[in-house]
Order: sequence, then structure tokens, then C-alpha cells
Amino acid sequence: MSNNLDAVKALAKDLRNESPRDAAEELGGFAGAARCIDKCRATLVGWQGEYLYGCPMDQKFLTSAGIGANEFKAFIATGATDQDAARWIEEHTRKSADTA
Repeated sequence: MSNNLDAVKALAKDLRNESPRDAAEELGGFAGAARCIDKCRATLVGWQGEYLYGCPMDQKFLTSAGIGANEFKAFIATGATDQDAARWIEEHTRKSADTA
């Protein structure tokens, strides 16, 4: 995977001036994923403001999905759209034995 920060910038919210999506908004079957993407994109382009990518709220989503923060960040850095991210999350979710 290669970085495409121009594409990330085109999709990123400027969190210095606006808020990320609500934590209850689902993407790829997970609450918190859309908000996590907003913070990740903003962090990649330096627009995170006071928000922290990888914070405990993000970790709740990432842990539930079984996805590492660095792995997710590397994928988002490719310029992935929300639709791309939803598919990627669904493909990379490590389901527990209870949900498989």
C-alpha cells in the first residue's frame, strides 16, 4: 500500500474547525469506525486539532474489530473512501470464536 495524501486531504475533515462524526455512527458494521476514520485522516494531513487518533474511543472500535491502529492508519493513508474503508473493515475483522 502506498500513501496518497492528496486523496486523504480531499476526504479529510478539518478537525481544527469542525467535529468528527458521532461515535454512534456505524461504518463496516462498527460504531465508532466513521469517527475513527475522520480522526485518522485529519491526523495524516495535520488537521487533527485537539482530537487524538488512537484514543480510548478509537481503541474500542479497533479492538472490537481486531484491527491494529497502525494497520488501519496505513490503509486510510492510501486515500481510501468511506466505502473502501467499510469493505476493508469487513474483510479484515478478526471475529472471535463466539461470533464466527
